[in-house]
Amino acid sequence: QIAETVGGTICTFGSYRLGVAGRGADIDALCVAPRHIDRSDYFNSFYELLKEQHEVTEMRAVEEAFVPVIKMKYEGIEIDMLFARLALKDVPDDVDLRADIVLKNLDEKCVRSLNGCRVTDEILRQVPKCENFRLALRAIKLWAK
Repeated sequence: QIAETVGGTICTFGSYRLGVAGRGADIDALCVAPRHIDRSDYFNSFYELLKEQHEVTEMRAVEEAFVPVIKMKYEGIEIDMLFARLALKDVPDDVDLRADIVLKNLDEKCVRSLNGCRVTDEILRQVPKCENFRLALRAIKLWAK
């Protein structure tokens, strides 16, 4: 019952969120939790729950990385999922991660984890014509390959 009221959400970022992910690209995601959920819960309890899902394969936790991450395949799709605990008692589905107030009282790892979503959302907010931006970004990505 408590879990239903305190919320939490998963947000995408990077090329997937920008709308330029190509075939075979991974999905970068962020699990946003309220203040009573700890990083150890994420890398222990949540990790074990994910491991039990038959859709999840090739799972590994990289806790000591600069930006800690759980890497996995979900139904064959590569997903890198980060974790951030906000200093809020509950996290609504529509939490605005661009608001500087969400950074209040966070540790560095949570701030670094939030940066992917914050930067992606800011890019989308500032680009005047998203479709032109996406076309140019796809071309640059193809050229870089």
